[in-house]
Amino acid sequence: MLETELLEVGKKIEHLLQSDPFPDRIQPESLRRAVLDYPLRGGKRLRPALTLWCCELLSGSPEPAAFAAAAVEVWHNWTLVHDDLIDRDPVRRGQPTEQFKLRDDFSGPDAPRYAENFALLCGDLQQGWANHLLLRSPELGVSPELTLLLARKLQTLAGADLISGEAIDTALPLRDPDQVDPDQVRHMFRLKTGALLRFAAEAGALIGCGSPDDPRVTRLGDFAELAGIAFQLRDDYLGLYGDFSRFGKPIGGDLREGKITLLLLEALRRSNPDARKQIRSLLKRDAYSPEDLNRARNLFHACGATAALETEENHLWTRAREILNSFPDSPPRQHLLSLITLLSHRTL
Repeated sequence: MLETELLEVGKKIEHLLQSDPFPDRIQPESLRRAVLDYPLRGGKRLRPALTLWCCELLSGSPEPAAFAAAAVEVWHNWTLVHDDLIDRDPVRRGQPTEQFKLRDDFSGPDAPRYAENFALLCGDLQQGWANHLLLRSPELGVSPELTLLLARKLQTLAGADLISGEAIDTALPLRDPDQVDPDQVRHMFRLKTGALLRFAAEAGALIGCGSPDDPRVTRLGDFAELAGIAFQLRDDYLGLYGDFSRFGKPIGGDLREGKITLLLLEALRRSNPDARKQIRSLLKRDAYSPEDLNRARNLFHACGATAALETEENHLWTRAREILNSFPDSPPRQHLLSLITLLSHRTL
């Protein structure tokens, strides 16, 4: 049933995006196609589902939150475009990332540079598109005052907080892992991943109840933030233990970037000197053979780091469930609980 509901969310969001006039103004055509590319590739549509279901949970109907849900999805996608630029990732959702796909629109030795420039502009335009969509909310009966409140929240939570988290994440590989407190990584998760999920849930809840003073809004934001941190822990796990054909991103990318994950910090903390040396030798390589990846997996598993990560992740999912269980039973609450089950067992 959850898969059916997510498909329905995906169809609704895709229809809104395809019918919205904002992209029609974008020139040249290659840039317009790029702006539409990630949002229309599909994906899990988890963030707009959060917005719609939190609205329905408090009001009985998801419809007033449709433009807010579409805005959340487009906002998420511009952060992916820029994140792929920063990480130099070649693949997103099983297809070339924007800066690689755009190379087909240019020729000559400077084609990669122009493609990267257009990818940057693509993300900029998607941010503007997300704001445009959110500001259409009064067409669905949302008051202008509440719409402006949501617009401010989008800029602070999904803007300042999320981008700050991305900046912290980008700078962490420049530091020696021994000098990084794991709580700094958790703080980065709350900003980079948790902030947009909190906005998605609180936007839907605010539209549903109509009052920024309703304590249920904050509770649903807390639920979404906890789920976001757990989701990030799962993502880091799959970044080493996942299957490329299902995960859709290169396995071992975190090792290549020297990304300071909780999994890495836990492994270094728990390992003996020889194992620590081996782990460090696997960081920031240009390429990884299957043997290299298996050695990393074995090292992280043997010291207990993988089990510790799974324990922390499960604790976060439990706390998120407890918040949802404090709400009366209803179809949207069941959708949100099922979503936790799906995400906590995901392999892609």
